Amino acid sequence: MRPRQSPQALGAVLHGVIDKLGLRRRLEETRAVETWAALAGPQINGVTASVWVKGDTLYVRITSAAWRHQLHLQRRAWRDRLNEELGTPAIREIVFR
Repeated sequence: MRPRQSPQALGAVLHGVIDKLGLRRRLEETRAVETWAALAGPQINGVTASVWVKGDTLYVRITSAAWRHQLHLQRRAWRDRLNEELGTPAIREIVFR
């Protein structure tokens, strides 16, 4: 018979399972992509072809050269806003292609 364990908060149990399965980084990447879309808004999303994370870099494929240039000039501010929204410095760089 196993010894009785005290009840645990569901959130703590889920965090443990996520870590045990090695899914934390993938969830953080997905969250960064979703957060980018929310921050960018409809106008930028309208010229965005795709968004993905590789390592600690967020890549955003932009279909408009003018928008790509403007966003590139503001990439540090976008990174700071994204990390602030995420609550962690998960993204070191944003690359607009």
